[in-house]
Amino acid sequence: MQDNKMFCLLLCVIGLIGGTSLGATEDVPYNGGDHPEHARPGEVWCLITTPPQFKTVSEEVLCKPESCRYETIPAEYETRTEQVCCKPESKRCIEIPAVYETRTERVCCKPESTRCIEIPAEYETRTEQVCCKPESKRCIEIPAVYETRTEQVCCKPESTHCIEIPAEYETRTEQVCCKPESTRCIEIPAVYKTESYEVMKCPSRTEWQNVDCDNVNVSADEKERKGKCVALVTIPASYETCTRQVCVKPRSTRTEVIPAEFKTVEKRVCVKPCGTRTEIIPAEFKTIEKRVCVTPRSTRTEVVPAEFKTVEKRVCVKPSSTRTEVIPAEFKTVEKRVCVKPCDTRTEVIPAEYTTVEKRVCVKPESKRRIDIPAVYETRTKEVCIGPERKVWRLTACNAPAGVANCDTKCEKKCDTCEKNCDTSFVEPTIFMYDNDYRDGTIQRIHHQHREE
Repeated sequence: MQDNKMFCLLLCVIGLIGGTSLGATEDVPYNGGDHPEHARPGEVWCLITTPPQFKTVSEEVLCKPESCRYETIPAEYETRTEQVCCKPESKRCIEIPAVYETRTERVCCKPESTRCIEIPAEYETRTEQVCCKPESKRCIEIPAVYETRTEQVCCKPESTHCIEIPAEYETRTEQVCCKPESTRCIEIPAVYKTESYEVMKCPSRTEWQNVDCDNVNVSADEKERKGKCVALVTIPASYETCTRQVCVKPRSTRTEVIPAEFKTVEKRVCVKPCGTRTEIIPAEFKTIEKRVCVTPRSTRTEVVPAEFKTVEKRVCVKPSSTRTEVIPAEFKTVEKRVCVKPCDTRTEVIPAEYTTVEKRVCVKPESKRRIDIPAVYETRTKEVCIGPERKVWRLTACNAPAGVANCDTKCEKKCDTCEKNCDTSFVEPTIFMYDNDYRDGTIQRIHHQHREE
């Protein structure tokens, strides 16, 4: 089947190439549309159609594809018994009391101590010279010498006194601006003039027109049929005279100055501001008498010699000392209750309880079995295209009709001017400005850009 398709496609390509080579050299392939591309004005082209070629072939066609179906195998079940825990294992806490017993032990009722025994010192009598009165010094005081002197003392220091001087004012007159200077804008209208100009109503263009042409080279062997014939006709441009308003002098403005307004007012002006003047108060002095020490008090030291005498005294030959005697500790026996084993707890395990139950168990799950169904084929005949239909544009020896300048037909969107050039009621709103060298009666040819639909 795939081989037949490839063979048909190969025959179609060979037929297309052969048809192109057998035709005239002026043939252009048909790509759709109402006229051939890249045609020149004055040429007449006709659409030539070559019918397709077919042949009868037989092939094996799949009527029913290969398939499969599935058969369900039911699941298998059986009844089994098993033990189920109806009461889980638990624990119980049992308290064990503490154990006590009476024990005896030796306790120190009086700790070991020491006793200090004093040993008296030993003395003997000896003679020696002792200074009964040591050498000393005597201080003799010399009194101070004073005299009376006079001096001036400041009883009140120099100071300042601040005297306030009031401000001085006077009345003055001055001119005040009650309304400032301003400007007023006066508008001067524009000056216009009417001028005439030519406007392109329809530009020069080319359009395709149907042509009756019998002078076409058609091959009878390939069963070619002549279709419509078209020619690219040149239509010249058409113009019309229009008038418009031209601005000779544009609109402008003139600025007029409005002078400011003043008035005379009186106001009080401070000629001399308030201030202060500092007045110095001189210091006051008085004469006093006071006693001045001319020679300060002093002392003179006189040495007094020492005095000695012979005395007897008791001298310690061996000083007193102490001896430490140990006193042993005293003990007694006492009884007390001692905890031999503290209180405790014991955990007792309560076993779980089980019961026997029956349940249905799936021994073999449900499954499916695949059954293959073979495909069904049959032989059929059909017509196969060995050469497709072919259309070409062929250049003829016929003459194209002459174009007439008119705007009766609607402009194409390819034109530079469109509906506003074909519609005479359209008014161009553009205003043209001219300088001082503007000349009356000048007619200009102006091309306006059209508006597309």
